[in-house]
Amino acid sequence: MRTLVIALVAGLVLAAPVAGQSSGTAIVAGQSSAGARIGGSVDEAAAALGSLYQKADTKSGKYTAYAWALRPVLALVDKESGKIVFVIVVNTDSYHTDRGGITGGTERAAVESAYGREFTTDEEGSSVTLIYDAQGIAFDIDKEGPLAGRVSQISVFVPGQWKTILDNL
Repeated sequence: MRTLVIALVAGLVLAAPVAGQSSGTAIVAGQSSAGARIGGSVDEAAAALGSLYQKADTKSGKYTAYAWALRPVLALVDKESGKIVFVIVVNTDSYHTDRGGITGGTERAAVESAYGREFTTDEEGSSVTLIYDAQGIAFDIDKEGPLAGRVSQISVFVPGQWKTILDNL
C-alpha cells in the first residue's frame, strides 16, 4: 500500500525541482498541509501551491493524485466527492506542524514528544511510519541514510481513515 503512495510521490513529485515556499507553510493534523485543505478542492490547493501540477489516477481509480511541479507536495482527491482526502509533504523543512514545529529532518523523539506515543506503525522498506490515525497525521521516519531516525515525509488525512484510504489506492 505505502509502496504505491511512494511510487506516486516519486513519479510525480521528486522528479521536479523544489522552489521556496511562500504562504501555507503550516501542517495541521487532520485539517491541512502546505496550503491544501482536507475536504477542500484542487482549485483551492492550486491557489495556494500554483497551477503547475501533474495528475494521475491511482491504480484502483478511486483517487486522482495531484503533484505540484515546484513543491514537494502530493494530494489525493476522491474522484466521487472531488475532495482532498490525503496530502503528503516529502523531504523538506519548508513546512512545519502547528504542534511542535515538526519538519522534514526532525528527530523521532520530537515527534513522539509533540504527538504522543499512542500510534500504530507501518514498517516497509527503508522507513517506519508513525500513524496517528485518530488525529489524521503520520510521519515517515527513515531507517538509514542522511535522515536516519528523522522525519522524511509528513502525511495529513481524514482522521480515522488511514487504512481505508491506503487500501483503496
